[in-house]
Parts: sequence; C-alpha cells; structure tokens
Amino acid sequence: MTANPTHLVVGPPRHGVVTFALDLAASLDRGNRPAPTVRVDDWTDLDGALDRVGRTDGVHLNFTDRLFGSTPRDAADRVVDLVGHFTSAGVRVTATLHDVPQPADGGNYHQRVAAYRTVCSAVHGRATNSEHERSLLAESKVARSADVVVVPLPLHLGEAPSSRPLVERRSVAVLGFLYPGKGHREVLAAMADLPRDVEFVAVGEPSAGHADLVEHLAESARAAGRQFTVTGYVPDEALSAAVRRVSVPIAHHRHVSASGSLNTWIAAHRRPLAPANRYTIEHAARHPGTLRLYPDTGHGMRDAIASALDDPDSTWLTADATSGSAPADTARLYMQAFDRWHD
Repeated sequence: MTANPTHLVVGPPRHGVVTFALDLAASLDRGNRPAPTVRVDDWTDLDGALDRVGRTDGVHLNFTDRLFGSTPRDAADRVVDLVGHFTSAGVRVTATLHDVPQPADGGNYHQRVAAYRTVCSAVHGRATNSEHERSLLAESKVARSADVVVVPLPLHLGEAPSSRPLVERRSVAVLGFLYPGKGHREVLAAMADLPRDVEFVAVGEPSAGHADLVEHLAESARAAGRQFTVTGYVPDEALSAAVRRVSVPIAHHRHVSASGSLNTWIAAHRRPLAPANRYTIEHAARHPGTLRLYPDTGHGMRDAIASALDDPDSTWLTADATSGSAPADTARLYMQAFDRWHD
C-alpha cells in the first residue's frame, strides 16, 4: 500500500512547527496524489475541524504541547480525543514530536513528560527530528527508542551567493523568536569585552508574552553602550538577505533538541557558531562543515565570537560543506514511515 495521510496542521502560521509541517506536506510526492492538508490556526478550533478531514488513508500530526492546549495535560487529552475520533472510523493517527521534554524545562518538566507519554501511547506511529530527541524520550520513559523513527530535519544548502554583502557595521546576531532560553541574554553578556561598535542584532520578533525580554535586552545593551536592534518579523523572501548582512551568526539556544534556525542560517550559506552539546554534535556529524562548535561555557562563547569577528570568512560555508538530509531524503523517509504506519 502507498499511504497518503492527511496532514492536520495546528497552530499559527509563523510558528516553526507549523512551517515545518506545511513544508513537509508540500514535499511529499505521490505522483498525482498531493498530500491532503487541513489547517487549524488555533487549538480551540480543532474539534470543529475534524470533519474537514474527510475520507483519508490516515492522519499525521506535528505535536508540541503548546500548540494543542492551554496546559500539557490539556494538549494530551485533546490528542487522545482526536485519536479516538479517527480510530472509531478505522483511521490511524501518527505524530512527529517536537520540543520534546527535557530536564532543562524546569518546573514544567514532569507535566510535559506525562503529556508526551500520553500522546505516544495514543498514536499509531511516532517520529522525532533527531537522535537526541529520541534519546530524551527514552531517558524520560516517554517512549522506547525502538518505537520512534528518527527523520532529520531537511537541510538544503542552495547556491552560494555570487558576492557577500558589504558589512557597514560589525554585528553578532541571534535568529528566531525572542523568548527566555533562546540565548539572547547569554550572547549579549558574552559580548561585554568586544569593541562598543559591534552591534547586537535579534533577527526575528518576540514570542507572544515576551515583549518584556526585548525591553530587558535593550536596557542591558544601553548600560553596556552597545547598539541593539530587533528586526521584527522577516518574511521568507527577505530572510536570506537579512541573515547574510550580519557579521557573526550564533545559535546559543539553551534547550535545543532540533533546530530550524540553525538550518536557516546554513541554507543562506552561513556557518553559525553553536555550543557543543549532544544535538549540535549530531548535527555537525550529519552535515559536515556547516557549524562552528565551541565549548558550552561563557569563556568558550566569548572566544568563539571574538575569533569569528577576526576571521569573517569562517562564518560562511566552504565548498566542502555537505547536507546529510536533503529535503528529498526527508520526504522519502516519511513516505516509508507512512507506508508502515498506515498499512
């Protein structure tokens, strides 16, 4: 059987998980059978959207608790109800699990573990975007590694720019939504000994409820005598140009388990700095030449930023950089998994 499940995509259009889910559905090639997709912008509208799925080979979700409910338990209960709805009609439900629980989640960790365990028990097939995430699920006793398929995030290197933009002002930049734990505070602190004319740039917009972080960063930058810029939302067609204009790209996410922002830097032919941890080491091994890893300490980050400013060429991909999971590879692995899960 060649399965072609419906992709039930829940969440606001700019959310990274939603972008991934829509790109995945668009990449699947079943000849003249495009992957059916049903969009729901908010989980509060999910129940009313189930009938829009219609007859289908199956249903696939991209799950993170924050997109499916007001609390981890609420999100898990909603998925259980959804699975029950479709199972009663003989339809299987599978899920890619994002933002998987890890001890660094703090006080919310145990609630998230319970929620993800409930979801994994309810669905008929499970995937993560990294070996690191699969290991986190096993370590938290959410799901056995043997019951989870790893399908790495797609990484398309694209063509190198014909020329590099002229840098009018040196800068260090973090890409993506602004929220605590993304690394903005740590990066700004690591810039303390750099010349004051090196700007700190946040390429992106604040996550809902975190406008105060922008105010805090701006105040810290002013106290340090450093220019701080928040670009706000950058549309897809302008994103490559935006990330090519900065001097030093860095991804210091404190709780990373699979990172779309890393791949966005790399797709624009930048070679971002990143702390050495289980996920980034896995990423660097899968995609040789795409990251510059540094020891995950304040001193390690300070040295890496200073070195990159002194050697701007090191922040760009070279000809030997390689993607180990091109978009076509990711699509093929998902189609193989769907054929097993929805047989």
